[in-house]
Amino acid sequence: MPKVVSAVPALRSCSQHSAIQTPGECTLLDIIGGRVFVDQLVTEFYQAIGKYLSSEDTSEHGKQTTRQAQFISHALAEQAEPVHSARASFLARGLNPALFEGLMEYFEARLLELGFSPSFGGQLVRTVTDLYDQSETPLSIAC
Repeated sequence: MPKVVSAVPALRSCSQHSAIQTPGECTLLDIIGGRVFVDQLVTEFYQAIGKYLSSEDTSEHGKQTTRQAQFISHALAEQAEPVHSARASFLARGLNPALFEGLMEYFEARLLELGFSPSFGGQLVRTVTDLYDQSETPLSIAC
């Protein structure tokens, strides 16, 4: 399995934080290792599931990888836009619901493997999933 960027630097600088942060402190995205961590985690997920799919099924995975990483980073950023914002809706519109659900399970399990608490991992997944669930646009057009 491909290696995901270590969250150790983020843990050192933000370990005292365990809840959603106020401006000026570490964001949820910072705590887990930033955009680089999210990008590599999503790529790792698609590499793992790609082994079990036909080439036709995997043809759109590049788009899903990019869009899902952007959506997760957006949802965990310090100043994520309002739930019904144009950016959240745009990003959510291209996400495949089944792949998104699988990614969220993988994301939470991977955070546990890296030493994050189950409650923190659950909080991150809820934050991302709530934004996804509350987006205004239909969510199942890609893949």
